[in-house]
Amino acid sequence: MAEEKPNRLTDLVLIVREQAPVLRRRLSEWFENCKEEPYLIWETAAVRYGTYAFAAIIVLWGCSFAKNMLSTPLPADAQALSSTGDFPVLCSDESCGQHFIINRAFGFDDFPVTCPQCQQLSGQAARRCMSSTCNGQWVAPVETDGVMRCPDCGALFP
Repeated sequence: MAEEKPNRLTDLVLIVREQAPVLRRRLSEWFENCKEEPYLIWETAAVRYGTYAFAAIIVLWGCSFAKNMLSTPLPADAQALSSTGDFPVLCSDESCGQHFIINRAFGFDDFPVTCPQCQQLSGQAARRCMSSTCNGQWVAPVETDGVMRCPDCGALFP
């Protein structure tokens, strides 16, 4: 015959019922002792730690409330932060040379892209060359010796 597993919840209820008179008597004794000597309330660990926990909750709530009160509110027309950016692109085909802007996710570096004018996969990332020779002209930098340079004048890009 299979043996039944003990029901722990039922056992706990039975133990509490058995100990209830002892608990009532000890609690009433504690109340009587605290009436005679009130400092015993603070000497009880449960009361002391409960007070500390309650005070900690009140302090944390107060800090959170103060932070919210001191922070500046967002403007009414505030918008969510953008996750995309505009990238200048220059077509590397000599017959086209189109300069255009694409909007992609931040960190995009999957060049070349398709040029909208000539429909070829020849769009390279563009930068403005501010040298005295190029005067702010858009160029597709080339990498030489591990550094980016202007293909027209050879100026270094940062």
